[in-house]
Amino acid sequence: MKAPKKKEVLLYIFFVVLAAAFWWFQAVNQDYEQEIDVPLELVNVPNNVVITTELPRQVRIRVRDKGINLLPYVYGHRSLNKVTIDFNDYQNGNDHIRLLTNEVLKGVLAQHDFAYLGCRPDTLEVFYNYGLRKRVPVRWQGNIEPAGGYALADIRLGKDSVLVYASKQVLDTITAAWLKPVNYTNVTDTLIINREIAPVRGAKFQPQEVQVRAYTDRMVEKSVQVPVQGVNFPAGKHLQTFPAKVTITFQVGMKMYRDITEDNFILVVNYEDLLHSDTNRCHLALKSTPLGVKQVKITPEDVEFIIEEDQE
Repeated sequence: MKAPKKKEVLLYIFFVVLAAAFWWFQAVNQDYEQEIDVPLELVNVPNNVVITTELPRQVRIRVRDKGINLLPYVYGHRSLNKVTIDFNDYQNGNDHIRLLTNEVLKGVLAQHDFAYLGCRPDTLEVFYNYGLRKRVPVRWQGNIEPAGGYALADIRLGKDSVLVYASKQVLDTITAAWLKPVNYTNVTDTLIINREIAPVRGAKFQPQEVQVRAYTDRMVEKSVQVPVQGVNFPAGKHLQTFPAKVTITFQVGMKMYRDITEDNFILVVNYEDLLHSDTNRCHLALKSTPLGVKQVKITPEDVEFIIEEDQE
């Protein structure tokens, strides 16, 4: 097979480039819709004013124009001028500035020939006050699940309270600073995370995030001997069970191992329940189980009993 001549290859490349250039010229001269960011800035805020809900850093406008005109904005070679909002022009003593975005953008839009189709957000809001605040407790929310064989020993927050700035009406509705939900599973070691406080419209929390520390502990097995107690027995009568004590086996974190004793468990038998029993055996149930204890087992679960008269 005869190899193509160099002249033919160059001619082929020329026509490919020419076709691509023609396609590009046609493409960039068509109308396109494009979203462009417009920077915003709030200026001339007095020193005694606290902005509790900030102005967004930018708004996004949707425009239509020739592709050739939009390319500089798409690839970041050109941007729209920043729009400044003078606080003194709009503050009204009501702790709230509300502006239509279209009105704010009139100046910057007038500098360009593209067709303006809309914007988002369509409304701009700024909440402010003159230092009115209160301190509220921090609360975490969510779920932290330890891995098998571990227990959640403790959860500690880096700050137990924070300041919140807002109008009196908003402050009256805020009783706590709730962190954004924490959700972790299969945790085996100390978990340290920073969580932002869930936003409240018209309010500013200081600081705006708090550290959460979740401590896990390896579970171990322990057994204690707990006496069976009778309750609601009339005067002159008392309960006697066989055996008088039963074994309670449970799992507990290693840090709590020495702290959990037989005194933390209460096993009771109700006199009324025994009156309706047609056997001399009763089923045992725990009235009280200490926090942090899991997989509790009573051995035996049923014991023999008699009701004895007190000797005078």
